[in-house]
Amino acid sequence: MAIKKIKADLPRETYDFPDGGTINWREVEPDPPGRWPGIHGNVETQQIINKNTCDSKQTVMGRSVYHPGDEHEPHLHYYAEELMYCLSGKGVVGTGDKEYILCPGDVQFSRIGEVHWLRNPFDEPVEFIWIYSGANIALESGYATGETFEEELKLFKANNEVK
Repeated sequence: MAIKKIKADLPRETYDFPDGGTINWREVEPDPPGRWPGIHGNVETQQIINKNTCDSKQTVMGRSVYHPGDEHEPHLHYYAEELMYCLSGKGVVGTGDKEYILCPGDVQFSRIGEVHWLRNPFDEPVEFIWIYSGANIALESGYATGETFEEELKLFKANNEVK
């Protein structure tokens, strides 16, 4: 039995931020280069959903493009889970002691506190959507790289002391 495709003819409304509604990634300004510690290369990143764009309470969603040679070194998030959904191209993602090829349709899920990374050793860009669950601004996810790990660990322990 063939699946019949139905084309929805729905009006698209747009709303001014932060009132909510439909947000098109093309309407969101990209992050300036070099904003994120641990990300190297000519990475393009847009934070589409967060506290500032639409008053999100617990979710951050973004779109990134890693060009050939770009990389995101091993890092973790103390306060948020992260998932990545590959749209196009391919890259290498890792967690623990394993690496995998990330291709269109693939998802990488990283638990709170789980070290993970991404690199693009290929000749084409890799484009993906990423989501943090548990934070409303990316840097409030408890993001820590090798450069910031000790500082973030102290903050994490101070904020989670048993009383």
